Amino acid sequence: MILVLGGGLAGLSAAWHLRELLPDVPRLVLEAGEEPGGLCRSFREDGFTFDLTGHYLHLRDEYAEAFVRRLLGELLVPVERRARIHARGALLEFPFQANLHGLPPEVVARCVLDFLAAREEPVPGDPRVSFETWARAVFGDGIADEFLLPQNRKLYRRDPAELTAEWVSWSVPRPTVEEVVRGALGLPARGLGYNPRFLYPREGGIGVLPAALAREVEDDLRTRARVVSVDARERRVVLEGGEVLGYERIVSTLPLPYLLQRVRGLDGCPSRGRSLAEMAGELSWSRVVDLQLGIDRAGIADGVHWIYFPGDEFPFYRAGFPSNVAPALASPGCSTASVEFAFGPREEIPGEDELLDRALDGLRRAGVLRRSDRVVLHRARLLDPAYVAYDRARTPVVEAARERLLGAGIHLAGRYGRWQYSFMERALLEGREVAEEVARALRGEAAP
Repeated sequence: MILVLGGGLAGLSAAWHLRELLPDVPRLVLEAGEEPGGLCRSFREDGFTFDLTGHYLHLRDEYAEAFVRRLLGELLVPVERRARIHARGALLEFPFQANLHGLPPEVVARCVLDFLAAREEPVPGDPRVSFETWARAVFGDGIADEFLLPQNRKLYRRDPAELTAEWVSWSVPRPTVEEVVRGALGLPARGLGYNPRFLYPREGGIGVLPAALAREVEDDLRTRARVVSVDARERRVVLEGGEVLGYERIVSTLPLPYLLQRVRGLDGCPSRGRSLAEMAGELSWSRVVDLQLGIDRAGIADGVHWIYFPGDEFPFYRAGFPSNVAPALASPGCSTASVEFAFGPREEIPGEDELLDRALDGLRRAGVLRRSDRVVLHRARLLDPAYVAYDRARTPVVEAARERLLGAGIHLAGRYGRWQYSFMERALLEGREVAEEVARALRGEAAP
C-alpha cells in the first residue's frame, strides 16, 4: 500500500501517476478536508466564485501543459497579464523595475542611476545571500527600497535581510538598460517576468482543475481523513478517530513542520543533532487572510487583474480582481475582489469586520473603489501556512529532514511537503516526479 498524505494538486498528481506506473500496487490518498484540492479549491456562493488568492496557470513545461489540457480541454482560455503597482500615489505597470514612469522625478532618477551603478558589479552567484543583498546588487538601492524590499517585508512579515534569495532569484527578471530607460520615460515594458501570459478556466474557478484530477483517481481517494501520527518504524499511519493504516511507502504533501511533529519511530537527524520535532520548530512561514469581496459594480479596477501595494499606508500587500480575468466568477453586473493581508505565525489576526473596514478604506484611498460601491458578499479565509520563509534555517533543515524521511520510506512532494516557494505547474510535475521516485524504490532501482 502506498499512502498519499494530502489531496492537493501534488498529491492528486502523485496518485494519478502512481496508477500509471504501478497499476498493481494499491494506493490511497488521505485528505483531511471535506473535498480535495488544497489551496486550489474554489468556493461558490450567491453567484460568486472565489479561489484562495490568485491561482493562474503559468505553463512552460510541455508535459504539464498537455496534462492540464487533457483534464480541462476547451475550458481553458489564454490571458495576457494586466498587473499594476500602487506606489507613491501612482499606478505603475508591472514589473516595477521596467515601468518607473509616474513616480516623482527624483525617485525615477535615483532608481535609474542606482540600477546603472549596480550593473557595474557582479550578480551574487550564491542564491543563499540575503534577499536584501541580492535585490540591491541586481537592481540597485532605488528599486530595492521603493518596491522589492517593502513589498516582501509586508508579505513575509520580517526583515528582508533575514531571508535568502533562493526562492526568487530565478523569477524576478533583470531588465536591460534600454528597458529601464524606456519604462522611466513612459514607454511600458510588457511581457517581462515568468508570468506575462497564463491560462485560466472560463468558468468555475481554478477549483475545476483539482476536481477534474480527483475524478480520475476517485477510487483511491478518501476525504475527512486527517493524519494524526506516522509510525515510521512499524510503517503505519493513525487517523483522527483511531483508524490505523499500514503502508509500504508514503508520499507526503502535508506541511513539513506538521509532518515532522507527527513522525514516530525515528531518532531524529544525526546531521542536525536534533529531533524531527525540534527541526520543525526551526521552520517559519507567513499566514495570509484572503478577504473575498463581491462588489455591486462590474469592471472595478479598470479591468486590472491584480495590484501590489508595497507602501505602509495600505494594510494589505496585494488585491486581485478575478472577475476581470473571468467574468463568470461574478454575478451579472458585479465584480469580485480578493484582498490579501499577511501575518506572522504569532501575530494576532483581526476579526473579519475589522479587516473589511481596513480593506474598503484602503481600496477607496487607492481609487479602486468608489464611495457608492456596495459590498454584497464578504468572506475571510485563512491560509496557514501561506508563504514559506526562506531564512537561514530553511534549506539545511529541509535537506536533512528529506534525507532522513526518505530513508524511512517517506517521500516529499508539493509546495508545503518540500517546504518551498512553488506554483501549480511545479506541483503537478512533482506529483509525477515523486511517483517515479516511489516506483524506482519499490523496484529496487537506483536513483538516476
